Amino acid sequence: MQNTLIKLTLVAIVVLLLCPLAFSETFRKRYVFDYSSASRRASSMRAQAAARKMLLRDFLQEKFSKEIVENLKEEIETALDPADNYLSDFKVVSERPNEAETQVTLTVEAEVDLPGMISALVQNKVLSFGEAPPKIMILPSSRFTSEKAAKNIRALIYDKLKQSGLSPVAYEGIRESISIQTRAGAGPSQEDRRTLIRTAVQYGADYLVYIDTEAEPKPFSGGGFICDTNFNYTILRPNANLILGESLISARGSGSSAMLAFDRALEEATPKLVPTIIGQLYQSIYSDSDVIYTRPQLRESLTVKVHEGSSAQVQAIINALQSAGARVTLGMSSGPISNLSVETSMDDLELYNHFNGQTLSAGAEQFKTPVVAYAENVIEVEAVKLKAEPKRPAALTPPAPGVRKNTSAAQSGSGEGRVNRPSSGGPTALSSAAATPKVIFKLRPAKFNQ
Repeated sequence: MQNTLIKLTLVAIVVLLLCPLAFSETFRKRYVFDYSSASRRASSMRAQAAARKMLLRDFLQEKFSKEIVENLKEEIETALDPADNYLSDFKVVSERPNEAETQVTLTVEAEVDLPGMISALVQNKVLSFGEAPPKIMILPSSRFTSEKAAKNIRALIYDKLKQSGLSPVAYEGIRESISIQTRAGAGPSQEDRRTLIRTAVQYGADYLVYIDTEAEPKPFSGGGFICDTNFNYTILRPNANLILGESLISARGSGSSAMLAFDRALEEATPKLVPTIIGQLYQSIYSDSDVIYTRPQLRESLTVKVHEGSSAQVQAIINALQSAGARVTLGMSSGPISNLSVETSMDDLELYNHFNGQTLSAGAEQFKTPVVAYAENVIEVEAVKLKAEPKRPAALTPPAPGVRKNTSAAQSGSGEGRVNRPSSGGPTALSSAAATPKVIFKLRPAKFNQ
């Protein structure tokens, strides 16, 4: 029975890594798009195409930060084109036009391939983990470890890591067996955790992923076998003995043999287990890293004049600008005009498209913000209810793309352009234009417990 368990656990890891669904994660969002009753099918298809791109964008924002996605929107969209390469089983859960059939609300979900997205961003020079990328150590439980098996398992996992620019840790000289078992409802004990971290430190690893399995194949009274299986993993960094991620996935399978029963259980567990491991590893690296932009993140100062906007509408416009990474201050109003002082990395053309392309809500009412005029360092919009016409003619000719004369890097103590994100170490913008990747996750040194 012991040999059977060892063989089953080895098959678990191999199938886990090779299964085509293993590296995706289910993600669901709801979006609102323009809609026309005169061309319902075309409107629906346009909305679904836009939803695919937005789903990828929002998924990255959730895993990392909205600011990174907004700052590198064009580069990310180019690297991840077509979006269908990273979405599988895309579904429109619901599609509901409003009563006037001017807008449609789509609820969509898909399996999102995060490792594939990160690999594409690395290969297209959007993202890098730096000249000294994090070193990752994969350590299987001693219950299925042999030197040959460990090499095969590591090779399969490390291939995925290398595609994303991460560095595998070689520990060919290891002779000791790590006999730590993680069971349902309990991760490694404090002492076991220290043992794992000492192993990571010994081999110079920045992160350690410890994988354990429990498989109990049993004969079934009706013939064949059933197999109750637990898959356990723990992600650690030699940083105050902290566990950065852990999870347990349980599954049951049945088959004519113990091996087939285990395979069925694995098929059920795989789509849940692997995305969690990969996602938590990337998120752990991000939270432990400084975000370094290789081009200055320039803040452009300008005035936005809002015509005919109620206080609720003006606040909605401010919220939309802030969501796009801008800093906004409400100035003095002059009759029906509200003046906003805005600092943003968007140029005139991007702002023009931002205002013309959005539909906002103020209470129960929705409204648009067409651009009605623009000049150097000034852009004027009008708050217009849906289906209403603006009182002022729209500015139909878009401004030329580019940087304004008054553009300057956001000032910090060092004089470098900075864009803040929640982190103990603020992201930095480099002035060197020679660096190829647009953004680098530079891992901060670990703080070891003494």
